[in-house]
Amino acid sequence: MPRRGSARADAIRRAHEAKAARDATRQHREALIESALADYYQAAALAERIRDTARRKCEELLAEAERTAEPQDAAAAQAVRRLRDLLGGIPETAQLCGLTATAIRDLLAGCQDGQQAGTPGQAARPEGERP
Repeated sequence: MPRRGSARADAIRRAHEAKAARDATRQHREALIESALADYYQAAALAERIRDTARRKCEELLAEAERTAEPQDAAAAQAVRRLRDLLGGIPETAQLCGLTATAIRDLLAGCQDGQQAGTPGQAARPEGERP
């Protein structure tokens, strides 16, 4: 008959082995979770940097386009002024240009002030619509 102490020691040893295997599996799983989480944070940060760079480039491109379009906006506003003078009124000018009377007034106000109150392209869009 085996000694009682050795049976207990054997049971404890086997319990430790089972627990160690379970702990190793858990540690491996936690390492995989940590790795996947690190991959997520790295990829998300890179995606955000890519978007930030694209936004900056878009803003720079749009600013350059606005600077380049300024002379044409001024020419369009002058043409609206001539049309208004020829037609005798804002409603007729607005109808021919496909703009609202308010947009025509804004363009004419920009001509008088020497600056653009709104560009013809912006005035032609319905309110609230973005380019």
